[in-house]
Amino acid sequence: MAAFSTVRNVRLLFIIRGTAMSSPASSPAPKTADRRVFPALLNGFRRRCPQCGQGALLAGYLKPVDSCSVCGEDFSQISADDGPAWATLLVLGHVVVPLMLYLGRDDTVPIWLAIVVLMLVMLVGVYFTLPRAKGVFIALIWATGATGEDITANTHHASADRQDSGQ
Repeated sequence: MAAFSTVRNVRLLFIIRGTAMSSPASSPAPKTADRRVFPALLNGFRRRCPQCGQGALLAGYLKPVDSCSVCGEDFSQISADDGPAWATLLVLGHVVVPLMLYLGRDDTVPIWLAIVVLMLVMLVGVYFTLPRAKGVFIALIWATGATGEDITANTHHASADRQDSGQ
């Protein structure tokens, strides 16, 4: 009988705190301070949901999903903007430039072959790197909570205040 009342008290405590006593997939998302960054980045690199690691993060090549199909985490407010393209160019630049310098100075390699090799390296590199960089940026924004909502909210209120004062 004592074990039953202890379980009931624990359930009441969870109800009072507003958390569910169910499977981890249906539990609410952890607060930003409780989110672990490295596992989220790893899941983003794999193009998986940063919270559960199971649902797809991208629909197609680069379009982010609005929410995870497994755990329901909302990604609609996250925008990676130009970060993935910047990171892709940064990574591939370190691969292509040395190759370009080598092929450009080697007289035994015809120029047309050097151009074809550099073009293929760049295209294949972008094809594989860009979606992973986008997944990493979305996961980083999710893990840190840096969605930009607080910035846009403050500018909206400031512009509304200026309109009210007649400026």
